[in-house]
Amino acid sequence: MKLTCAAVDFSEETLLFARQFGATHLMVPLGLFMDERQRGPVRRPELLKAKKRVEAYGLRIGVGLLPQAVGTQHWNIRLGRPERKQEIVDVCQSIEIVGGEGIPVVEYVFNLAAVFGSERRPVARGGAMTRTFDYDQAKQAPAEPEFAASEEEVWERITYFLEQVVPVAEKAGVKLACHHDDPPVPTLRGETRVLGSVEGMKRLIETVPSEANGLNFCQGTVAEMGVDVIETIRYFGSRGKIHHVHFRDVKGAVPCFHETFIDDGDVDMLEAMRAYKEVGYTGTMMLDHTPIVVGDTPWGHRGRAFALGYMKALMKVEGVLEE
Repeated sequence: MKLTCAAVDFSEETLLFARQFGATHLMVPLGLFMDERQRGPVRRPELLKAKKRVEAYGLRIGVGLLPQAVGTQHWNIRLGRPERKQEIVDVCQSIEIVGGEGIPVVEYVFNLAAVFGSERRPVARGGAMTRTFDYDQAKQAPAEPEFAASEEEVWERITYFLEQVVPVAEKAGVKLACHHDDPPVPTLRGETRVLGSVEGMKRLIETVPSEANGLNFCQGTVAEMGVDVIETIRYFGSRGKIHHVHFRDVKGAVPCFHETFIDDGDVDMLEAMRAYKEVGYTGTMMLDHTPIVVGDTPWGHRGRAFALGYMKALMKVEGVLEE
């Protein structure tokens, strides 16, 4: 497996941090290579420049993340607006460019409210600041009128996206990795969220059957669903549908949960690593979120260093670490 770190920029500090703590691959936001609004297609010269800089530090770009925020590249696709026709063109061009540069995975989300309702509180081990979620509080927020849609309307939008994009990804040699809804609740700010359950994840991969259509398996989000995480890894992994992994843990599940240190949640992380090995997963695996520890930076360098070391140790124990 490929120990992977998120890169918010391509500064020497960021690249040295990733390399010094053992990462071999990076997840990079593709919005960095779009216009100032993170719209339009990826600009190949800017991506190529970043790729060369990353490789100069002994790293590779393993995953490109499509923009997620309000108004960015595939926002109108998620809303089902007429403007989605041009956005599909932009997404497809981006995938072709990314694939042309040998980047194997493109991650995306298909929700609108993102992680709304989450708060940081000192509830992780030793009072470390970490993300918490209480659905009873979050669902009291006023609805966004433009978010209103039925479940089948949302599935029509997902189907439209997949039918247009999956064939392009196949030709480009790119695997699509959909991050399921986090938090995995049925509604949030008036949005109908259909990808917050194992059933929704199954329907996604079955909507357009293809080796290119798969998941960013966010293990923390699956744990938030209150299901058997190990068996869920086995189900999707045995079908070749895990294209990228967010390796983190939580305590609790919907309606209330909080993120934990990688060794302090409800899931046996060694057993999880063994399950990925069992299904033959060899792709990118990154730490995702982590508590902010004493003396840390806003990005969480100390917390991330701990998680990277823990992940590397698990990979070495299981003999799956790609170095």
